[in-house]
Amino acid sequence: MRTSTEPVMALLRVKAPADVDPHVLEAALTRAICTDPDRPLTAELEWVPAWRPAARTAKRRFVYVAVLRGPRRSEAEDLTAAAERSAKRALKRMYGKAAGAKARPAEDPELEPFWCAFRGTPHKVNA
Repeated sequence: MRTSTEPVMALLRVKAPADVDPHVLEAALTRAICTDPDRPLTAELEWVPAWRPAARTAKRRFVYVAVLRGPRRSEAEDLTAAAERSAKRALKRMYGKAAGAKARPAEDPELEPFWCAFRGTPHKVNA
């Protein structure tokens, strides 16, 4: 369990209507997580495009990498639980009961690829 004021990287899986633009959904989820009156967080989300074609169904799964930070020292699990709760509320309000969200902290082997995808490859500047 990591307790820190450092940002926590998490994976947010969302089930929403198939015709939703993932970038619009990303903005709505970011707004919902950051403005939740119960537990506001600072959140940045980045959509991870699917490598498989979407199925022709009414619902589709979207995956986002989230960088979360709380207002005080918190465990990674607490931050991801708060983000999941806020995302679920927003999705149910927008799309009904069939929509949902699940969040989990990123594991150690996932952190480096997620960070490079989210922030770009780190490099050293030689002066």
